[in-house]
Amino acid sequence: MKPEIYAQNNPSLTEREIKHRDLAREICAEGIVLLENNGVLPLTAKKAALYGAGARHTVFGGTGSGENNPRYNVNIEEGLKNANIEITSEAWLDEYDDLYERELALYKKNLKKAMRRVPLMQHMDYAADNPFYLPAGRPVTKDDSTGADVAVYVLARQAGEGADRKDIPGDYYATEDEISLMRSITQNYKDTILVLNVGAVIDLSFLDDISFSAVILLMQGGMESGNALADILTGKVNPSGRLADTWGYKYEDYPSSDTFSERNPEMHQEDYREGIFVGYRWFDKKGIKPRYKFGYGLSYTSFETEADYCANRGTKISVNVRVTNTGNMAGKEVSMLYLSCPENRIIREKRSLVAFSKTMLLEPGKKDYLTLSFDLKYFAAFDNDNHRFILEKGEYLVYLNDTPLLVLELDEYAVTEKTDPISLSDRKIDYIIHDKSERDIPSDIRHCKIKASEISCITHKYAVPEFEKTAEIDLVVSGLTHKDMSKLLVGRTYLGPFRHRVFGAVGYTTSKLFHKGIDAMPMADGPQGLNLTQISAKPRHNLFAVPTLPEALRHVHKISKLGAASDKTKEQELFYQYCTSWPSETVVAQTWSVYHARLLGNAVAKEMLEYGVVFWLAPALNIHRNPLCGRNYEYYSEDPVLTGIIASRVIRGVHEEYGCYPTIKHFAANNLETKRNVSSSNLDERTLREIYLRAFRIAIETAHPEAVMCSYNKINGIYTALNYDLQTKILRNEWGFDGIVMTDWFATGHHESLDELCCKAGTDLIMPGLPHIPWKIMKACKKGLISKEDIERSARRIVKLSLMSHLNRSNR
Repeated sequence: MKPEIYAQNNPSLTEREIKHRDLAREICAEGIVLLENNGVLPLTAKKAALYGAGARHTVFGGTGSGENNPRYNVNIEEGLKNANIEITSEAWLDEYDDLYERELALYKKNLKKAMRRVPLMQHMDYAADNPFYLPAGRPVTKDDSTGADVAVYVLARQAGEGADRKDIPGDYYATEDEISLMRSITQNYKDTILVLNVGAVIDLSFLDDISFSAVILLMQGGMESGNALADILTGKVNPSGRLADTWGYKYEDYPSSDTFSERNPEMHQEDYREGIFVGYRWFDKKGIKPRYKFGYGLSYTSFETEADYCANRGTKISVNVRVTNTGNMAGKEVSMLYLSCPENRIIREKRSLVAFSKTMLLEPGKKDYLTLSFDLKYFAAFDNDNHRFILEKGEYLVYLNDTPLLVLELDEYAVTEKTDPISLSDRKIDYIIHDKSERDIPSDIRHCKIKASEISCITHKYAVPEFEKTAEIDLVVSGLTHKDMSKLLVGRTYLGPFRHRVFGAVGYTTSKLFHKGIDAMPMADGPQGLNLTQISAKPRHNLFAVPTLPEALRHVHKISKLGAASDKTKEQELFYQYCTSWPSETVVAQTWSVYHARLLGNAVAKEMLEYGVVFWLAPALNIHRNPLCGRNYEYYSEDPVLTGIIASRVIRGVHEEYGCYPTIKHFAANNLETKRNVSSSNLDERTLREIYLRAFRIAIETAHPEAVMCSYNKINGIYTALNYDLQTKILRNEWGFDGIVMTDWFATGHHESLDELCCKAGTDLIMPGLPHIPWKIMKACKKGLISKEDIERSARRIVKLSLMSHLNRSNR
């Protein structure tokens, strides 16, 4: 079978690249958050000193599936120079480069030596758990500080797949060398700007002693990070990003700080003792003042926000908001609605986000009119004892930002949704919140009455889902044996055969049934855009040439990206795949812009069409439960509503191009990386449904993605890929999902004797699959462990998507 190749033969910059580059820059700037500013910003100076690891070695994204390989990345020094700012500290930066190269070479040497004692299959986890920490660089002296009155210091951090971050200096905490450097900068310059080039929350206690003129949260902004930051610093763009997480004063402020990941005395048991109280819910409930609260962000201008009109039709609430730019510079503002619920029998959060909207760019004195809406039914509490969602009798207080706006009075208790019980472990979890909140209900704002008798209740039908049946699907399936179908349930990865060749693709559905009318479907990581190989020749079938290996580990094994061109392949025909490196998902969430989320999704889909990718393994919807999760940069927020709404708009953007499939992941309660393959997330049903499933539900019910990827972990002792309650009862029976569920890569390898049971649970596709698994599926069927119907049900779902794929000739 001769593979079809979609990559370009010409390395020239394309119009699509230019357009997407500009959009990446715009989204990054939209998501940058201004945390502090004494008036030094926007900059008027044309000269600046630049220091720190992130100045030239800017961190554009995380490692693992979130990596990208764009044509170029713009670091912070380059971005400032592009903005015509003269850098006066190049001697210090050159000196730092020498230090960086020496430290990196020593790290690689030591890593290679250590790998000799580590089993081959554990190399990736070992490398992730022992990362390269960026050196700080020497302190600044008076001799360094000539030529500029303003200095920019870039504090950089890296993290990624396979291991969680650590609460140590150089990671969550600043090192003594970094603190010395920061102190020397503030002592030698009149104005100083701290740029946080990080993937997630870090400790900022050094700000209590070291005073910067301004603090900016860049995070990891993708390929245009440097240019986007320069746009903010110079005032070309007015910062409008708002935090998607709560930044505490200290790590111990977070509820899971004493038991998360490596701090847990039971390494394979992660008890969610905080329940629903994650992020700002915890800080509000415990009365802990954060350094920067969820939704916080400054602007170069000022705004006045007023509610023009608010009304309800039953449980549906609508608020019209007027936002006026009262300052002297054009800018954007975010409006948020929060809900505070009565606490009778069930303890609730003090308030939670229910809706948000962002204005267009407003010139000084101009107004924008926003409509924020939500349905009270969707914010019912889950009653663990009776397996149903309920609204308790009482007063529901709606806030516009921090201002009480409206009281909804529910006359009686109401049930909004009834569910079947799901499997829970017998493990006792000692929850740490037992107190109700004190509330002050204003009497001088509007009160609306809601009758419980008018609230309808959803009652689900729980059954094995019906077969996907259309004339075209039936025709294809009629030509398949159950042995054929078992092959369809097992994907392929870096080894062929390939019907379609996408260089650097992380997986494919099988090509072995192409002669029977089922086309293969290539898959590509990841949440920051398509993770493909830039320049490729005819691929070498090297199992370890994995696109997501950390650069240092590729050095240890002396391998490169899969199919990448080398000196030995210069005479061969070369192929080019230049994809966009978008801002990390947290930066996208910090835009609070559904408009930009949709544009991003559509741009990714255009690249999928260009390079032959059918499944984009993104967006990732896991919740920021703890700041140390190694992949927080790859997820949106600590809040499920912000996460779900932004993700749904990204998915809708993808769907604007026919036959491109977003794959939401990691389903579910995947909130740590260390020992992720064996760890059990232990939590009650209420916590699971209200926090860790809610974003997935929003995305599925409002945007209808075609695929879901399981997580590696167990939930209450059951691996997610084998969890019928999760993959069938909740996902399909309750939410109406009609796509395919796939495993994460080699997830079933950690319980290999059970991977043949996936289809019975509702997990259709084993990725990337091993050659013997179809045989195991057929053997399990003969033993009666699974049925032929289980196999065919999953096969039909895969056939349906294959027929609808943009690669299917019949649909062109």
